[in-house]
Amino acid sequence: ERHIYDPIYRSFEPSEDIPYIHKPNLLHARGRGLAVINTDSLGLRAITSGTVYDTKQPHEYRIAIVGDSVTFGEGIPGTEGTYAQVLEDTLNRQQQAVAVKVFNFGASAYSVKQMAAMVQHRMVDTQPDLVVMAIIPQDFNLSRTPIIDAAGYLVDQRLGILLDSPVREVLRGVHLLYVLREIALPWFSSSQDVSSRLSHGEIPHSYRYIQRFKETADQYGLPYLIMLLPRMEENAWGSLSDRLSKDAIKYLDLSTLSKEFTQEEYMASRFDSHASPAVHHRIGEALAEY
Repeated sequence: ERHIYDPIYRSFEPSEDIPYIHKPNLLHARGRGLAVINTDSLGLRAITSGTVYDTKQPHEYRIAIVGDSVTFGEGIPGTEGTYAQVLEDTLNRQQQAVAVKVFNFGASAYSVKQMAAMVQHRMVDTQPDLVVMAIIPQDFNLSRTPIIDAAGYLVDQRLGILLDSPVREVLRGVHLLYVLREIALPWFSSSQDVSSRLSHGEIPHSYRYIQRFKETADQYGLPYLIMLLPRMEENAWGSLSDRLSKDAIKYLDLSTLSKEFTQEEYMASRFDSHASPAVHHRIGEALAEY
């Protein structure tokens, strides 16, 4: 059930590094992980469908966050429960000097490659005062990002070649495709290998996209932050924080937040290992404090 979703994606022509984004102006669409979503005029998950943004005003402070399914909020039924929205609400509740707006550029299965490209090709258009890359260890696996079909569904690059489009649509119609995905995807995924190497102190080659994120932000004169999201796996980040410090890359390590939760409390459901609403709430609070 958590794999079933509406055709909510569209291709993104300006950059080959970004194969898909969300369709704009979605209203009560079914997203991944049992989420019911609205998107604004930019195709970003939002409380109100079709929201249009004016030129940034002097009293505004804008934060643009890019990440994967965790940032998007898979497993979070309503947008108000995502950490991006918690961050916005918390900052606006705690002070009145500026009006804070958080733009959530997260999308399912984005890797650090897509995240780095988003600064130049999408995030700068929102006139942000801060850009954030929020990552989990699996984001260093560049092969995890699927492609998009004509209807607006994501098709795994490894599984898609096994099924032509007509067969795929029939299987999707009877929901068998989602069963096959649940069974087969772990056999095709190499994300665990990346996570394991990272936890043992190896820095993946894809680390260069974190450096690119910083370089692009610097190029546009934008303050930036790399955020290491909490994981239940022990020592999930390995020596990454040491490498970030060595390279003088600004980061916020939220890995210790995982200690506040049991495995059951951390998971969105017993079938879904994404972060639960309680975890999102703590991430939003911790980022607001930062």
